[in-house]
Amino acid sequence: MKKRNLRQIGFSIILVSVVLFCIIAACMPGGASNSWRKVFTFFGLNDFSACADSSPLSIHILDVGKADSILVECHGKYMLIDGGTVDRGDDVTAYLKRRRVNTLDYVVNTHPDDDHIGGLKQVLQNYSVKNYFAPDIPEKLIPSTTEYKDVQSVLKSKRLSTVHPKAGEYYHMGDLLIQVLGPIYPGNSTNNNSIILRLTFGTKHFLFMGDAEKEEENTLLSSGFDVSADVLKVGHHGSGNSTTQEFLMAVKPKYSAISVGYDTNKLPKLATLKRLSEVGTSIYRTDVSGILIFMSDGKFISVKTQK
Repeated sequence: MKKRNLRQIGFSIILVSVVLFCIIAACMPGGASNSWRKVFTFFGLNDFSACADSSPLSIHILDVGKADSILVECHGKYMLIDGGTVDRGDDVTAYLKRRRVNTLDYVVNTHPDDDHIGGLKQVLQNYSVKNYFAPDIPEKLIPSTTEYKDVQSVLKSKRLSTVHPKAGEYYHMGDLLIQVLGPIYPGNSTNNNSIILRLTFGTKHFLFMGDAEKEEENTLLSSGFDVSADVLKVGHHGSGNSTTQEFLMAVKPKYSAISVGYDTNKLPKLATLKRLSEVGTSIYRTDVSGILIFMSDGKFISVKTQK
């Protein structure tokens, strides 16, 4: 028999084996959502995100281009912050499936720009959601985009009301404390109405800035809130009009994460990277390192990247 035919037969056997294994795995405890993980294990391969399985807290900053989507896991509870663009919504839901998410305790849309709200349509359609948070922005700033309207339509169809969290409010997700820091006052743009969250787990703090620009940063600094954080999710994808020197001096982050991809704005800006470097923070970027996973036991933080 020719070598080519042998290779074809071998490939067919492997393909059939994988399909059969997926069918069997789908019938096992955990269902279809674990099938891919079982297949990887069967062939001696590891899913990158499995590094977080034993961590009490893990924060997954997804690689969704110049957009935001962040999964927070704590003791079997889940919060999703933004959903990326609509064309990456399926990628976000696929990652949630990989992480065996069935119910999202919180979905937070930091603000209604397309690169933050777009993919939430698929998320809301495919997952049970207990709480949906979005900023109470001025009526004149409410977008008329298809992405925004589609999400509102899904929320209505699922009878899921929108909560407008206020600065100073606290929420819990297991042992994770979620503090809302902003918006404090209505801003003059959707970016400056971003929901700002500070998460506390043990002695460690994580700050998520949405697309807040210097105006909202200055308001936050004037509020008296504690903005110090071990991990800073850099605002507005590393834009030059965010992450000011004064703000960084108050945060003093050990780690900084930038969710970014190529676009005409050429983010992150060199000036922003320079300011980050000057405060001695370790900079991680999704366009360089892929998915970023920050893990903590409440005392220490470790970082894993996909690439």
